[in-house]
Amino acid sequence: MIKHACLIVIGLMLVACTNQVSTVHDGIVLGVIRTLFNIPDTYVIDTNGSGSTKLQLSENLGSTPEWSPDSKWIISSTQYQVGRPEDSAIYLMRSDGSQRRLIIHNVGGNFEPTWSPDGTRIAYRAEDYPTGIYMLDIECFQQPGQNCSLAPIFLTLGDAAPDWSPDGKQIAYQNKGNILVMNVNGNQKPLNLTPSMKYCHGPKWSPDGVRLLFSCYQPDHFDIFVVKADGSKLINLTQGKGSNTRPQWSPDGSRIAFISDRDSLGKIIGMEDTIRSNAIFTMKSDGSDVIRLSLRDDEDVLWFAWLPRN
Repeated sequence: MIKHACLIVIGLMLVACTNQVSTVHDGIVLGVIRTLFNIPDTYVIDTNGSGSTKLQLSENLGSTPEWSPDSKWIISSTQYQVGRPEDSAIYLMRSDGSQRRLIIHNVGGNFEPTWSPDGTRIAYRAEDYPTGIYMLDIECFQQPGQNCSLAPIFLTLGDAAPDWSPDGKQIAYQNKGNILVMNVNGNQKPLNLTPSMKYCHGPKWSPDGVRLLFSCYQPDHFDIFVVKADGSKLINLTQGKGSNTRPQWSPDGSRIAFISDRDSLGKIIGMEDTIRSNAIFTMKSDGSDVIRLSLRDDEDVLWFAWLPRN
């Protein structure tokens, strides 16, 4: 009992000491919870499968942090009031943790911000009136001391996960269990990439803008799919080996990181039957060469983000 109490105290001390955001540019940043003691942690892990970690990062990263195209800024969604995750606001900060600033907070919550390729705007999901995908110019917010009062622009109805195409002309998003692509200028009807599928979420454009990743529900599990941006050549990359979600391309597009509840042998990840966990994996863009990165069975991966290479 004393040993367990000491572990909890040590874990809380480590979290409390991490008040800076790292400028490391190699690896994947993880937000995790240690399921045995309900201890949160945020750190960078190597992508070679060794399980080695570089350092711990600030809690100020919130959830779903994303580095700007020039790597100088981070945008993320964070609880506006402690204990109310549904009441999330969007914050902007320098990549070193300085100049942290509230961007937008509406009743109902604001989630999953993503950068435009030129770094001047963000798209995000808001539980507003109406609930959907919004766009906001944030250049003003990058200037210290500026009073910014720009209003968000409503783009389309949508219930999760917008992602900007590399050329800045389109946004992929989720609505009613389908993955759609719309032109930012709204001059064409959105294209449904998953008309024959259900419960799909989390679209991510490939760095070359040719394909999109997402996960879709299959009987008793989720699989990760890739499809061309015109809706052709839909491929299941994970083929039912566990429940696999939240895929993201590596910065060079050669690999895909994702979260799964099963290891490479198909065994459920966790300490025992009552403590289940998720781990982060990578695979090649064709679904081969699957590598588990986070090796602790008592660690549940809540979110992750590839760090920029530049």
